[in-house]
Amino acid sequence: MKTVYKTLTQATAIVALATALSLGVNALRPDGLPLVEARPSAVQRDQSSDEISIKDAAMLFASGRAVFLDARSQFEFEQGRIQGAISLPPREFASQFQDIKPRLTGKEVVITYCDGERCPLNHALAEHLRGAGLKNVRVLKNGWTLWTTEKLPVEKGS
Repeated sequence: MKTVYKTLTQATAIVALATALSLGVNALRPDGLPLVEARPSAVQRDQSSDEISIKDAAMLFASGRAVFLDARSQFEFEQGRIQGAISLPPREFASQFQDIKPRLTGKEVVITYCDGERCPLNHALAEHLRGAGLKNVRVLKNGWTLWTTEKLPVEKGS
């Protein structure tokens, strides 16, 4: 019985120490998790530009606060895309937007992407979205390449 009590005491001490250390580290980190109430977003967006960095896009993805719209062709979309992304090539905007619109509600930001430094599709899609009344639309320049280079979550298929 003494051995069980001793083991429980040691386990409790280890858990208490680990909890204290983790709370201390969290308090010292500039991007620590809020324990009582949410702090303002760590994502800083330049209001003069419609582009977003891969770091900020990844943070919004991880927190579930963004929806990603793939401006590439359906073929490219099926070959690989950001996990959970929705296909919406700019040339199909008029016919598909009303079906996709409900999936955009409740998200802090809509992020469009295509592939390549000079790909114009993501900017064209962002303009369509703004024209349809969406306010917080950002462009992830060279999105697909950056996303895969950073080894962020992807999926394939239809």
